[in-house]
Amino acid sequence: MLCTYLSAVLLVGLVLNATLGWTWADPLAALVIAAIALKEGRDAWQGKGCCATPAATAAPSVTATTDPCGCRPGCACCDD
Repeated sequence: MLCTYLSAVLLVGLVLNATLGWTWADPLAALVIAAIALKEGRDAWQGKGCCATPAATAAPSVTATTDPCGCRPGCACCDD
C-alpha cells in the first residue's frame, strides 16, 4: 500500500504541474513523499514495522509466538 500512496502522490504532482502549470505542485508532492518516508523510517527504527518472514521459509510455521501469517503478537501484517 505504501508504494501505491507514493505513486499516487507523485502522479498527482506531475499531472497538476503538466496540465495546470502549477510549478509548485511537483515540489509539494516531493515534500509529501519525504514526510511519508520519514514516518516509515521512524516506525521501522522503533520496531513498529511489519515483521517480515524469512525468505528461506516457503510457508511460515504457526507457533505460540506467531500468528498464521508468521507475524509476532501485536503486529498488523495480516491486516493490510
